Formats: sequence, structure tokens, C-alpha cells
Amino acid sequence: MEEEFNQEVYDLRVNKGMLPTIDIVGHTFYVDIRMDMLRPKDDFLSKGIVFSDIQNYYDEKKRTYTIPYNPKTHEFQEPDYRNMKMLPKDLIAVSFPSERLLDRIGWNRQYGFELTHGLAKQGLKLEFEAKQIPWEKTFLIDLIKSNLKTYKNIQKALEIQQPTLPKKNKPRGRKM
Repeated sequence: MEEEFNQEVYDLRVNKGMLPTIDIVGHTFYVDIRMDMLRPKDDFLSKGIVFSDIQNYYDEKKRTYTIPYNPKTHEFQEPDYRNMKMLPKDLIAVSFPSERLLDRIGWNRQYGFELTHGLAKQGLKLEFEAKQIPWEKTFLIDLIKSNLKTYKNIQKALEIQQPTLPKKNKPRGRKM
């Protein structure tokens, strides 16, 4: 059976070694399956986005990751969820396909499949774009509400534990 996919793109990926790229809010990343990461194209100080670090953010039904991302450092950055009382100002939420969808050839090579495995069904692309997701459409809103409720309950518990002591009247002025 002859598989149908873009031979030109296949040649660029397999023979010329061109890695697929993904644009995340205006910054280009290489999809580097061998290094298990999205590697920033021109920011060598950035750690990038390591797939094994974001596996908890993978949605199997949608076959996508939705992660907190720091656009200044070009990195995945996990906020302090337990103490979060407001939406993060320095982070945004971005969503992008799984590494298997981003680089089918790299995926096939990594896991020992025929290079052309799944290409006919899935097609072959070298350029992707992540979607920015409003925080309101993520689980953070409910988490923040829960944290605020817990925080208020802790505050109430502390007030009950520490009865207010009557203030002693301190004499004012100089002592003789």
C-alpha cells in the first residue's frame, strides 16, 4: 500500500534533518524529540519546555498539552498552586499538540517504528502554532476559589484560637 503524504516535507525532515518548529506567542521552538523538548530557536539561556516535565498537563482525549508558560524566559513554569490566590501575572496558558503529532518522524524514529508509520493518516507538517488559552478556561479559577476559601477558614480558625487580650493602659510621659 502506497502511503500518501507530502514527499517534499518528508525529504526536508528525513534527508535534510530539518526539525519541525512551533511558534509559541511569537517565539519559535524546535520540536526536538531526541532531546525530549521544545528547544527555543534563539534563546540559549532558556531551558525550553521539557516533555517529561509537562506530562501532568497532557490531555489524552484532546492529544494536547496546556501548560503555564513564561513568555519572558521562554520556559514552562509551574506556579505555586497551593498558595495561589490570584491569576499569575507573569505567566500565560498555552496549548499545543502532543510530541507525536508535532514530529511524527522523530517519534517513529525514537520508538522504533517505520519512519512513514502513521503519516498517511496524520499527514506531515513542519510548522505549528501554539494557542494561547485564557486562564478563565483552565482549572486555575476553581483552584484559586478553593485556596481563598481555605485561607479564609484558616484565618477564622486563628482568630478563634487567639482571644483578644484586653489592652493594658501604658502610662505616657517620662518616668521619675
